[in-house]
Amino acid sequence: MKQNKHRTLKLALLFSVIIFSIMTLSMLLIGVIIVMLYYTGHLGELDTLFLLIWFIFPSLITGIVIAFLVAIKGLQPVLKMCDAITKVAEGDFSVRFKEKYLIYEVSQMAECFNVMVKELDNMNTVHTNFINNVSHEFRTPLSAIEGYAAFLGNEQINKAERIQYANQIIGVTEKLSVIINNILLLSKISVENMKIEKEYFNLSESIREVLIMLENKWSVKKLSIDLELQDFLYLGSKEMMEEVWNNLIGNAIKFSDSGGQLKIKSLKNKNTVIVIISDNGIGMTKETQEKIYDKFFQADTSHSQDGAGLGLSIVKRIIAVHQGKIHIDSELNKGTTFTIDLPMLKK
Repeated sequence: MKQNKHRTLKLALLFSVIIFSIMTLSMLLIGVIIVMLYYTGHLGELDTLFLLIWFIFPSLITGIVIAFLVAIKGLQPVLKMCDAITKVAEGDFSVRFKEKYLIYEVSQMAECFNVMVKELDNMNTVHTNFINNVSHEFRTPLSAIEGYAAFLGNEQINKAERIQYANQIIGVTEKLSVIINNILLLSKISVENMKIEKEYFNLSESIREVLIMLENKWSVKKLSIDLELQDFLYLGSKEMMEEVWNNLIGNAIKFSDSGGQLKIKSLKNKNTVIVIISDNGIGMTKETQEKIYDKFFQADTSHSQDGAGLGLSIVKRIIAVHQGKIHIDSELNKGTTFTIDLPMLKK
């Protein structure tokens, strides 16, 4: 409140100074002209009253004209902003203002307007992406639910078949739940210039925690786990990075044969963190590697029931949000290695 009052007084003082300067300038200008005309003989002897009339009225007219021109120039940003607000109200979020004006408050207003429109554009993008992704990915599960429900409506099926179809519906709905969560997460992190809540956490410990959560999956396949983890504190989003480990380690388990090996290494250099996750599973071709980060892409359709093809898109975006890079090295029937480079961020 006090800050707004201070800005109001500052603007009032600024406009007062501008008007005073205009009037003073116009009076000086007319005064100089009258003096020059008088000394060059263009004006004869004039009494004081007539001289004052000659001085005051032209000064007023000149001051009004100059003030009018200055007002038009000063109001242009406000008028442009009114037009821009109208466009935003109609759904056009591409409107932007230049952010440098002579008056600081106008520059600040333009900067705030640009930030607001950018955030609205991001929100609109999230909304649009979510709708597009949902409509794309929900067709198959919903068709499956519709088919199983139709079977359940058949009075001729026995109890065992009813239980089977009911379990199938439960499985599909669980997959839908996972898809919704992944789409929401992907839409959220796809926003440009997204701000993350950073905290210091033990990055290697977060990898261990994910491995414990996935123990029932890698233990069933009797995979050997080779860990070479260096403990250090990393500044970033612990929740997001655990999503990265969950996807990469989960994929390594999923595409490994029984009795395979999973290697995970983490180390910290001076300004960089490196995490390497490798398996000796089925691997992938060069063509597959080029598409692996595309939304809804699934390299192995035999595992399509286990996911929606969003995991690596999420991984890549999370790494990008942390200003890092991810590299894949894979060979068919020999295995896959993901290398993640993360800079040490600062608060």
